[in-house]
Amino acid sequence: MVDIDVRSPRLMQAAAAALILLGFVADLRVVVPLAALGLLATYVVAGPKYRMTWIVEFAALVLSTLLFLIGHAGLAWLVAMIVAGTAALGVAADVWILPDRYVRSPQ
Repeated sequence: MVDIDVRSPRLMQAAAAALILLGFVADLRVVVPLAALGLLATYVVAGPKYRMTWIVEFAALVLSTLLFLIGHAGLAWLVAMIVAGTAALGVAADVWILPDRYVRSPQ
């Protein structure tokens, strides 16, 4: 059996990317604010090391949600896809936006 840490930043990034991509395929626009809320919750739970990534992705998803509300679905999906790509990059290659280098990792 494999132990999965549900508080892992990479797992949360994978969930956000998958949710956004599935929402795009099914044209379920409600997944964008749900992903934003999930990233906000992760920001609170996860350590300070990845905060800049969470802030940028959350802000972009809020922008995407606002674009949906004013009727610019194409642009909203584009912004959401950029977030999904950033999240997928974090999962696959452990690449983060300005990771805090001064936070000590537990040993």
